[in-house]
Amino acid sequence: MNTKLLFTLFCVAVSIVAVAQKKEMQTITENDLKAHLEFIASDNLHGRDFFTEVPGLNIAADYLKAQCEKMGLKPGVDGYFQTIEMEAVTPDPERTVLRLKDENGKINFETKDIFAMGGPAHSDTISGEVVFAGYGWYNDETKYNDTKDIDVKGKIVLVMTRTLEQAKTGADPEMETEMKKLSRAMMGGAKALVLVNDPMNPNTEYIESVRKYATGGSLKLKDAKDGFVIPVRLIFGSEKLANKMLESTGKTLAGLQNEINETEAPKSFAIKNLTTQVELVKSRQIIEGKNIIAVVEGSDPELKNECVVFSAHYDHLGIDGEGEVFNGADDNGTGTVALLEIAEAFQSMKKKPKRSIVFAWVTGEEKGLLGSDYYSQNPVFPMKNTLVDINLDMVGRSAEKEPELVDSETKSLAGPNGMYIISGRQSTELLNISDEVCEELGLVPSDELTKAFLTRSDYYHFYKNGVPILGLSTGLHDDYHKTTDELEKIDFHKMKRVTQYAFSVAYELANQKKRLVVDKPVK
Repeated sequence: MNTKLLFTLFCVAVSIVAVAQKKEMQTITENDLKAHLEFIASDNLHGRDFFTEVPGLNIAADYLKAQCEKMGLKPGVDGYFQTIEMEAVTPDPERTVLRLKDENGKINFETKDIFAMGGPAHSDTISGEVVFAGYGWYNDETKYNDTKDIDVKGKIVLVMTRTLEQAKTGADPEMETEMKKLSRAMMGGAKALVLVNDPMNPNTEYIESVRKYATGGSLKLKDAKDGFVIPVRLIFGSEKLANKMLESTGKTLAGLQNEINETEAPKSFAIKNLTTQVELVKSRQIIEGKNIIAVVEGSDPELKNECVVFSAHYDHLGIDGEGEVFNGADDNGTGTVALLEIAEAFQSMKKKPKRSIVFAWVTGEEKGLLGSDYYSQNPVFPMKNTLVDINLDMVGRSAEKEPELVDSETKSLAGPNGMYIISGRQSTELLNISDEVCEELGLVPSDELTKAFLTRSDYYHFYKNGVPILGLSTGLHDDYHKTTDELEKIDFHKMKRVTQYAFSVAYELANQKKRLVVDKPVK
């Protein structure tokens, strides 16, 4: 057979494969994505969280399992469900109490109307003298500093919400600002920060809106070591509590705020002969979570023992204190249903790809990447046989145009053709394949958010185990982690293109004769 004929046959074979790939890719449709998302992001699932009145997270898991069965996907584990034992630590509001004591140790005030953030997983008691530190704020430009002339080491520090600047402009409080105050208190060696609504705060429900998150408890994998514990407790209280703390000084919180605002100078001081004792009681229980694992088995007798993993978290944030549902249409309903469409595309192929494709719908991402952590410790295929993890998290939104500046500190929502790719850059070959597919589909990739987001989604547990990653997202938006993340805001055309991109990259990787080259292993 001559060289020219061999070349012609090779080109025909490549053409047949490309046509087959495009044919299967066309099974990914906007209508199917929308149909799945209408169920996953509906009010009926109560925000796909743990501990909701309606077990929406389990309903979502059952739906995903049913779709896997309907497609005829091979279970990755028995019955598709990879069961995860987790330990839930929940504050006990009935036994949590704050007491104010005089110089003789006599209790002169007691309240249960508090809640806390941070601290260890077990119950603990903190006690200390009290200092008032205004807003608990500092401003490098104006040199305003509420803690400049007071010693907070070993103390319990009473502060108001917001800052001097925010109070004077009437701005709403921001949790980011309050957490900076906590960081400053920690550097000063404080035991606790007692945060109360400042009397001029236009958002009088702010602290109540935080209560749900703070009292919802935390989860960790059973028998896992506790992570880093912030040594300073952040305790939320009321203006009534603040005035009780200030009672012996003859001052009120409102009066002090007026003085600070009028003089634009701190009014911080130690409150003499007052000790605050706080008992923070927590309950612990073991609960079960579920990853849903399905496989399209490879067609090559040898290469089928290697795999490409698709991952997406299907949990979200539940219901807020006013009963509004966090439907999480984009976060991460979009990634969840995109995996269903990708699985259908691969499963519909008459000849499956050479390598196996694993689909992992993981739980507990919003609680600390728990489901992906568990999978990384209990993979269907060994991590050494896992070529890449392609993780889809928030892939359904578009801005009117591409952002001029990509900044991890702001909402950097991509435009109609933009897409963010989080990568550890372990493989130049992988990124080259990604670029080729993007060019073919008219997508504009950016890795500008890699540094800021490398540890913030489920791909991280693959990355730290040396597996190359592609973390796909269309970016953050103003509805992120809000009840306004709804179905009608999804750009299904954009979502389809990102989903087809993910399918195409995986198809290429799964059919290569040689394994993906990793040129920068994780240390």
